[in-house]
Amino acid sequence: MSALTTLTPIFFMIVLGYVSKCMHWITPEQKNGANTIVFNLLFPIMIFNLLASTQIEADILPMTLFILAAYFLFFFLGKSVFKKWLAPYERISPYLLTTAEGGNLALPLFVSLVPGSGDTVLLDLAGVIFCFVCIPILMSVFSSTRQSPKEIIKNIVTNPFVISAFLGIFFNLTGLYQWIEGSSFKTIYEGTLAMATAPIISMILFIIGYNLDFSWNLIQPAIKFVGLRIVLFACIIAGFFILFPERMADQAFMMAVLIYFMGPVGFGVVMQISPLMKNQKDESFASGVISLNIIFVLIIYVILVLMQNL
Repeated sequence: MSALTTLTPIFFMIVLGYVSKCMHWITPEQKNGANTIVFNLLFPIMIFNLLASTQIEADILPMTLFILAAYFLFFFLGKSVFKKWLAPYERISPYLLTTAEGGNLALPLFVSLVPGSGDTVLLDLAGVIFCFVCIPILMSVFSSTRQSPKEIIKNIVTNPFVISAFLGIFFNLTGLYQWIEGSSFKTIYEGTLAMATAPIISMILFIIGYNLDFSWNLIQPAIKFVGLRIVLFACIIAGFFILFPERMADQAFMMAVLIYFMGPVGFGVVMQISPLMKNQKDESFASGVISLNIIFVLIIYVILVLMQNL
């Protein structure tokens, strides 16, 4: 029942987006307008808060660095070794080979298995950094248009995600966020934040559903992509067993790792790379791989539930 409570809203918003397209309730222009609001205004606010409020501890640094290194490796493998495998979506696929959706999928599923635990929050830090700091940099460097080093640097430092990420880290390390938490401004801050970030995930899921396309010429490359992604992320899981055996000896943490790294790409990545999507097929491909991957992680979840009940 806990899993059903978690998953029903996700599938509801995806189905609502798909039905809205089929019934012509929402035009592509209106969908793109919603995408712009989420991408340019609301997401940076959420990223600032995430990085400002996260407790950065020394013992999670090795795991964060390992996951970041894996994401960079997968990105460059997608750009080179797996380029033909990822065709005809090799322009956007390397970005979709990175990160995993934690806070809105893996964490709720994990908590339904192990109530009161939040281990996936530790795993999510690397994904947040890669999605909202590294991807804007990679997009500027690998832009199809010729850019001078000065233009690349300008695009990076003026990117709202990079600005919000570094502001969040600055507030965290300097204690400014902790000061806000202990001041009379806390209620105002939390109320404003809740109002600004509440629509983000529902709008993203709606857009994912709107972009879904069940034609075979899109499903076939999506299946190939998800198969490759599962293999690569299984390597991350194996790396955890090798590098962090003491943590993986904890059954709860092991289950968190399995659910997290078998999940789909972080929903924020789709928003980040939207400027690279040249047509509706690119958008439908991204939505398709997320939907297929959600189905796969549900299979993993059911297996873990059965193992837990044995």
